[in-house]
Amino acid sequence: MMLKGKTIIVTGGASGIGRATCVLAASEGANVAIADINKELAEETQGLVEAEGAKAIIIEMDTSKAADAKRMADETVKAFGTIDGIVCSAIKLKPSALEDLSEEDWDMVIDIGLKGYFLCAQAAGRVMLEQGSGSIVFISSIGGVQAYNGAGAYSVAKAGAIMLGNLVGVEWGNRGVRGNTVAPGQIPTPMTAAMFADPEIAAGRAAVVPMGRVGEANEIAEACVWLLSDRASYVNAATIKVDGGQAESKMMHTPGRNWGGKKIQYKAN
Repeated sequence: MMLKGKTIIVTGGASGIGRATCVLAASEGANVAIADINKELAEETQGLVEAEGAKAIIIEMDTSKAADAKRMADETVKAFGTIDGIVCSAIKLKPSALEDLSEEDWDMVIDIGLKGYFLCAQAAGRVMLEQGSGSIVFISSIGGVQAYNGAGAYSVAKAGAIMLGNLVGVEWGNRGVRGNTVAPGQIPTPMTAAMFADPEIAAGRAAVVPMGRVGEANEIAEACVWLLSDRASYVNAATIKVDGGQAESKMMHTPGRNWGGKKIQYKAN
């Protein structure tokens, strides 16, 4: 078991990638603190974690509030004695063209998806720094390495998460705490369910991925759990794209080639 005896916090653990990470971490031997604003869904995750034979607590919280982040760390230590890792995955998306994006919606996305990452990582990180070991994983997106037009502040928050992971790794790596980032590709989650419910959109999104399909939440969880584990002991300040190759496939979707007078029509799949 990769996480046997470890205690892991997952923010946004009530659903989607966060839930999948909680369950996989539990199957690998971890105690899990499920940190989320939605208590009802968090209770569902708790049941799934406990079905794996692991212990779980729920921390109902707003990740963008410093007092809640501190309480998250305190309650986890009270329940399990320590913190060995945290996955920051809580996010909300407010689609909007930039010219229409309100200050309120900008603040909401940045507060949860970037400020909240910092506050929760800081609170848990202080415990890990004191013990001299730990792993922090931020969930970004390929929308953080490429502009995701029409998604409002989402790409900005996700790009910031990558830099935050790098900074954590650089500042804290020599004190035993690693910082890394996972950048998922297209993953059906409650946040994206409406998009993938449309057959045309679902097929079109799968078609632009070199592997010919979108991913699953558990495939992102696998990367997170590995980074939390001692098997990734020399992985620090890194960003791992788990996207079926989509972020690197831009040239596949650039129409046509003409090399030496020979015209080639290039297709993605």
